[in-house]
Amino acid sequence: MTSCKSKQTLELSTPINIEHKYVPEHSPNVFLVMYNAEIGKDPLLKAIKEYGCDIIYDYGIINGLALKKPESKTLEETMAYFKKVKGVTHVEYDNIIRLTDPVKPRLEIQ
Repeated sequence: MTSCKSKQTLELSTPINIEHKYVPEHSPNVFLVMYNAEIGKDPLLKAIKEYGCDIIYDYGIINGLALKKPESKTLEETMAYFKKVKGVTHVEYDNIIRLTDPVKPRLEIQ
C-alpha cells in the first residue's frame, strides 16, 4: 500500500489588510492634565483660573484633572499652554470610547 500526501495551498482572491490603524475619537472641548505630586497642583490651579478653564473632574488618586477649554481658545492651543505650566507632567486628549460601538475583530498572525 502506498500513501500519497499532497500539500494544499490556500489562495485568496483579495489580500487581507492586516495593518489596522485605530484613531481614537476625542472630546472637542475637554482634555486631561497630569501633575507632579511633589510640586502639587497649586501652580496648575492658578493657571486654570488665569486661562479661564473649568475643572470637569479631579481624579485625585492619579494626580490629574479633566479640564474644559475656554470658548475663545482652540483645544490645541489650550493644551500647548498647559504643557508649559510648572508641575505639569502630561497633557492629553480626553478620548471617547463608545460602549455601543460594534466589536471589530482584530486579525492576529502568529
